[in-house]
Amino acid sequence: MNENKNTQSEEQKLAFQSDYMEGAHPAIIKKLAETNLLHTSGYGSDEFCEEARTLIRKACEIPGAQIQFLTGGTQTNSTVIDCLLKKWQGVIAAESGHVAVHEAGAVEYTGHKVITLKAQNGKLSAKTIESYIKDFYADANWEHMVEPGMVYISQPTEFGTIYSKQELSDISKVCRQYKIPLFADGARLAYALGSKEN
Repeated sequence: MNENKNTQSEEQKLAFQSDYMEGAHPAIIKKLAETNLLHTSGYGSDEFCEEARTLIRKACEIPGAQIQFLTGGTQTNSTVIDCLLKKWQGVIAAESGHVAVHEAGAVEYTGHKVITLKAQNGKLSAKTIESYIKDFYADANWEHMVEPGMVYISQPTEFGTIYSKQELSDISKVCRQYKIPLFADGARLAYALGSKEN
């Protein structure tokens, strides 16, 4: 009896992995089949990548944006975080955040500490982030500690919760105040963009 209960609850459990852990939409499969035998230069220098860059620049309203494509989420997170942080800085993340738990130390391999903070249902609050940064700079020895240089969020979180526009605005405000970037992991971003939550 208990065995059936466990199996049932496991079946009802939602899985929030990354978008590329599932199959593709039929329209994408169709387009891949149409272009399968075309010869391209590859390595991001083909016409399809250039078209994607143009569409991304237009959607972001940044005509001169430099856009590079990477092969997966872990490589992307590690590369972005390493490039944006100074050598003595770390990245703030929820204790359940993807870069803190599921990426096999990729960020820390580049020499940057992942500074984990308590979160509510996987979400960091602007208040928690601001409190940590204030306490950091109030410490007389802060120059000998790992400086918070970025805030990382998963959107949706590992709990499947979604930051509201107000929550994102509040966190962004704290980041701007302390002149540090806010980085949203894009692995599950389509779920957040498709959500009816605001």
